[in-house]
Amino acid sequence: MIKFNRIENAEIFSRDFRPLVDNNEIGFPESEEIAVVYGPNGTGKTSLIKVLSDEKGTKVEFEYDGQIYTSGKDVFHIINDQNNRNIIKGETKDFFLGDDIKREFELQEYIISERSNIIGAIASSLKSHGVSAANSPLIDLISNPDVATLIRDIANNKSKGNNYTTEDLITKLQAIITVEIPEYDSAKLQFLQNDIAAKDSIIRKVEGINAKPLVSNPHVHQIEENTQAINILTRFHKDECIVCDTKGIDWENLLAAKIANRTMVIEALSEDVKPLIEQIIGFIPISDPFQIKTRLIDAISQGNNANIIVLLEEVDAYKALYCHIVLNDLAALISASELPNKIAEYQALVDEKPEMTDEDMLYIEEIISNSMNKKLTLERDENKNLRIFLSNQEFLGKSRDELPLSTGEQNFLSLTFEFLKAKNTPCSIVIIDDPISSFDSIYKNKVVFAIVKMLHHKKRIILTHNIDLLRLLESQYKSCYKLYLLNNTDGEENGFIALNQNEQEMLISLEKLLSTFRDNIFPHIQNTELFLISLVPFMRGYANIINNTDVYGKLTQLMHGYMTEKINVADIYKTLFGNKGDVLPDSLEVSVSDILAKTVDGVHILDPTQYPLLDKTLHHSFTYLFLRLMVEKVLVAKFSIDTNRNKQLGQIISAAYPDENDIAQIRNRIRLTSKKTLINEFNHFEGNLSIFQPAIDITDQALGKERTDIITFVRNL
Repeated sequence: MIKFNRIENAEIFSRDFRPLVDNNEIGFPESEEIAVVYGPNGTGKTSLIKVLSDEKGTKVEFEYDGQIYTSGKDVFHIINDQNNRNIIKGETKDFFLGDDIKREFELQEYIISERSNIIGAIASSLKSHGVSAANSPLIDLISNPDVATLIRDIANNKSKGNNYTTEDLITKLQAIITVEIPEYDSAKLQFLQNDIAAKDSIIRKVEGINAKPLVSNPHVHQIEENTQAINILTRFHKDECIVCDTKGIDWENLLAAKIANRTMVIEALSEDVKPLIEQIIGFIPISDPFQIKTRLIDAISQGNNANIIVLLEEVDAYKALYCHIVLNDLAALISASELPNKIAEYQALVDEKPEMTDEDMLYIEEIISNSMNKKLTLERDENKNLRIFLSNQEFLGKSRDELPLSTGEQNFLSLTFEFLKAKNTPCSIVIIDDPISSFDSIYKNKVVFAIVKMLHHKKRIILTHNIDLLRLLESQYKSCYKLYLLNNTDGEENGFIALNQNEQEMLISLEKLLSTFRDNIFPHIQNTELFLISLVPFMRGYANIINNTDVYGKLTQLMHGYMTEKINVADIYKTLFGNKGDVLPDSLEVSVSDILAKTVDGVHILDPTQYPLLDKTLHHSFTYLFLRLMVEKVLVAKFSIDTNRNKQLGQIISAAYPDENDIAQIRNRIRLTSKKTLINEFNHFEGNLSIFQPAIDITDQALGKERTDIITFVRNL
């Protein structure tokens, strides 16, 4: 059960909906959990859809399953706008066409997600190892060329690994041979990583020196000493030594001397080594775990490359160590992932021919084959993705003019595919707006079957103003729905008005209605005369159906305002339906004049607690008859109309206002012929014995306004 506390959409809903206190619950029968909300045009069905869809300018508050909601998006899946449903929106996976195919789409989603996760994890791991761009020199340390190329692609901000298929990614990572990592000096590894990644790498400069012969220069130590002294003197500009506090050191002359000495030592170096030494000494940081500065200066001082060779051997060992650590980390990422197994499972499914096994999809396929003479198939595209084809043509997301379908076929396909999508929605309640109004008889029953069968595990609220829908639901599954009447008129009973089971059955079953008139109705008649008069049009239509010409002829005397004969309506009712319990009088004769002297205002014809809708219906039926008789009677008398030539109301109106060129007459003619209450079907029941239909399709307020308009017009003639 769902309880609505507030429904707002600008001023469309009456004040009674803000808040909604009475008639605010919609329940679902246990058998099929379907609720039907019947509302004529103008009562707000479309506006209710907008409210439940959380459209701008709307508000809703409701209680469902122990929770209070102020938004419908998490509870309601809405299927509407079926007149304009030209395109079936969604992807094949939205319609889940069987266990294997459902599993295939689940795997597909997992693979896409897990691939993204692994790419992200690799990128994060590479950043922790100093690699953040495709041109990072650290990538050159990776000994596996395939993995190095992969790393460059993942580190590339544009491609981010997209140049590799998921299968290639797995193959490259699984091919990595892991190595046991020995103990190592983390400071040296960090120095190596930072230095190789730097633009001015010290290690690369040292490697450059090692390729050149060294000339001994025992004064090379003075380069660093003078460099440090120059830095201090340049920075502090003091005549007092900041180390020993000696005064009068004449820092300017001292600075010049240090610069001169440093220059002299550098000039004594070979031309190949001179610029490199000058740069290296200045760039080496305080933290020097490889002792590069000491080893380099000693090597030049002695004119021997041995120290540099030992240094670079250690550097090479740490380069290899860096490579192994990076590769081990990448191998660990793929080992910890289910991606390889999922890929294998997915590939096995993809290699099989897809088949529709879902019962609902098979139902649609069968209907398409039988009704449309077209074939619905499930196939794979060039990328092995599943696609649904109709007559060898993909149709999801295609506009109607691109498909070999009629309007009815397109509407049916799109609606049933919407049902497939709704079947798998996480929302608990499916709202279906006016599902059969655009279909011919071929498809109406199939659509209703689909609502019952395909959405069996969902609660459904169907909005409609179509009695055929109610009958079709009942024929598909007995007592499968609960019926509510939506009313939205200031001054009337508003909300979702539950119809009792008895009247619900009478509404859709002529047999049940006639049985009620023969049996159950008698104890609940509160005004016998008005009861019989209000049933005159229905009894006349019923007499015509059963070919009782005598009764039909008599009741015709009460269906035209210019007639004067008195008719025993009690006797006619007994003839048609009996008189169980002898409730009706022996005789009740009435004429047109007698009817026009009556009123139903403030009167209950039937017990409203037992037959509220039928009581309202008989009020309406009396009003339709009253207004028709009054108009005919007054027009015939006013304009002296020959009723032998003009027997019907339409003929009488035309005879009263015959001038096609007189604007006033044209207006009067249109004013009368456009009234709902004077339309033939609301008074004659010929071919349509749905006695409730007028009453549930026009509000008391609208009927009252029309009655006032007609009476005012007639009185002013």
